[in-house]
Amino acid sequence: MVGENNIRDSEKLMMVDLHNKSILVSRLKKEKNGVTFLLGSAFSQITNGAGIPNVDEVLKFIEDFANENGLLDEYCKVSQTFSPQDRYQKSFSLIAGLCGQDAINEIIRRVVESNFDEDGKQQIPQAVKDFVSSVKNKNLHVKNIITTNFDTLLEEEFTNQGIHFNSFSIVADTQLDDEINSNINIIHLHGIWDRGDSMHTTSQLNSVRDRTETSLQELISKQTIAILGYSGWDDSFTRSLASTVINNKSNYNLLWCFFEANDAVIEKYQIALFNKLKDAITRGRISFFKGIDCNDVFKELSAVTELKKKEMLKKS
Repeated sequence: MVGENNIRDSEKLMMVDLHNKSILVSRLKKEKNGVTFLLGSAFSQITNGAGIPNVDEVLKFIEDFANENGLLDEYCKVSQTFSPQDRYQKSFSLIAGLCGQDAINEIIRRVVESNFDEDGKQQIPQAVKDFVSSVKNKNLHVKNIITTNFDTLLEEEFTNQGIHFNSFSIVADTQLDDEINSNINIIHLHGIWDRGDSMHTTSQLNSVRDRTETSLQELISKQTIAILGYSGWDDSFTRSLASTVINNKSNYNLLWCFFEANDAVIEKYQIALFNKLKDAITRGRISFFKGIDCNDVFKELSAVTELKKKEMLKKS
């Protein structure tokens, strides 16, 4: 009977409503009290030649580094046993074992600098430009940006468009303060490429950071959180989210976006996520969206209607 009940529970959790892009765009525009965004690697990855290399490309950087240091045979022997899901973290863990944290920092520096133009400036993907334009045009009211990315593309583009911000690199267990001033906070949960160490190995990402996770729980519990381009692996954000949703006194609102557009595929492969968020689903405090591409969503949000142009001209 217990086994049958577990099966029925899992089946129920798979039956979630999956909304499309137009619903998401409308929801984001109407959040006048501000949205906190959790942005994963898909947000800043290479598009039309600009952006940060994806996971497979980063693995090539690791392999090249191993080759340069006479470690290719040892690296390949061990890394070929890694599953596709674990390859990124475990490959960095292997390099850390072979060469130490400084080697990881060097590889990440090379990854980021591969996106520099001839003048030594980062090339900004259109999704990042459009996101910042959405903020500038007041189509998005953003309170915080939490990101697992180690690049500074957002900081570069906020500077380009003349918007003030606060930027934080979080590696050590740190209490977060999201009300320092009126600027948008950009919080890099796994560190920043040019500010010391950043987190990539299995042990780093699995480490419990009590102060950081408590701060994230407080932030999540009082704001609308939109999650895009993020795989939901076991890191500080996912753990904080799991702890927040079981608190029935917490009036959070979550918008979880899948790149996958097929309902059946999402329901098949996201059972673990739905189980983790079952309290939020039961309370109606989470909405799921399918077929969400950062490039399309932020392009639409960055557009300024003729009516809004007139309003902006009146104020200027």
